[in-house]
Amino acid sequence: MKTVGSGQWSVGSETPALPGGSRGTASSWPGPFSAVAPVRTDSGVILIALLWILTALSVIALSFARESFVEVAAARNAQSLESSYFSARAGIAATIYQIFQKRLMTTVQQSDQTPDPIDLGVVSGTFGDAEYRVDIQDESGKININTISEQQLRALVEASGIAKPDSDIIVDSILDWRDIDTQMRTNGAEDDYYKTLIPPYEAKDGSLKTVEELLLVRGMTADYFYGHPELAQDGSVTYRYGLSRYLTVYSTRSQININFAALPVLMSIPDMPLQAAKWIYDRRRAKPFKDIVEVTNDTPYPLGGGVLPYLSTIQAGVYTLTASAHAVNSKARRIVRTVISLTPGQSLQYQTLYWNENIPDYEGNTP
Repeated sequence: MKTVGSGQWSVGSETPALPGGSRGTASSWPGPFSAVAPVRTDSGVILIALLWILTALSVIALSFARESFVEVAAARNAQSLESSYFSARAGIAATIYQIFQKRLMTTVQQSDQTPDPIDLGVVSGTFGDAEYRVDIQDESGKININTISEQQLRALVEASGIAKPDSDIIVDSILDWRDIDTQMRTNGAEDDYYKTLIPPYEAKDGSLKTVEELLLVRGMTADYFYGHPELAQDGSVTYRYGLSRYLTVYSTRSQININFAALPVLMSIPDMPLQAAKWIYDRRRAKPFKDIVEVTNDTPYPLGGGVLPYLSTIQAGVYTLTASAHAVNSKARRIVRTVISLTPGQSLQYQTLYWNENIPDYEGNTP
């Protein structure tokens, strides 16, 4: 028999007398020495573990859902880009057919007849589930980068929105790039500059084969070359085209086709009044000129004798076609640019001189 504490009572089959003289077992004793053991449970630990498991499963499920959503969106975007690509190519094919058909027409368009899309320089349509728009530029409406004078090049660069000192750097660098000597102009660049770049290369010192060579010239950025969107004073978004829209290597004529010339091209003509250039540009977009006589008769601004030798309405038969297409209810766009030369009467009705499927989509990413 053992004793517990200082009370000296025995733990046995019986306990000291309870009030009233009765006895009982130790388990019924209500005092501090009661032998009732607490019931131990693990239900709280299990509940917490289940909550953690549910949380982990929820995170995993959300991750799978997000990944599935991204994959579905990517697949839908890829499908839209594919549809847009073939729609752009279809637009180019349709435009070439219309241009060729128009060039074979023997009837002369009447002055009061509404100009067709070819005259206005834009053809639009649909192919499959995508819409396309094709901008047409006769290369005779541009200036040859290999023959343009320094004066006209400087005026063109500034008219396109390139401010000093970048305009001076670009003009001098273009002249250094195309001339055959190695003497550097004040703001230009020769081999000493280009060999410090990564990767290094040398100046061309010769005629440009494509307009894209200008991207190698010092000072020329993608925005200056392709163009960029910008905010107008009223908060609307406008698109400023780059130098690639105004320069060419395919037209060898010294005259400019005013029915396809952009406003900066008209503004670059020596002695061309600014108001006259704007009027000619706005008029030809609504109603192309039939000939230069119509230009001189209708223009409300005087054209000096030095301006008229630069003007023409004769088409060269070489066109730049820029097709942009997008699937219906989708922002995904594809842009394809090509230069074609019509060769009627030969085995090939036209020749492709240039093809580029990697034109940046600045217009589709306006701010």
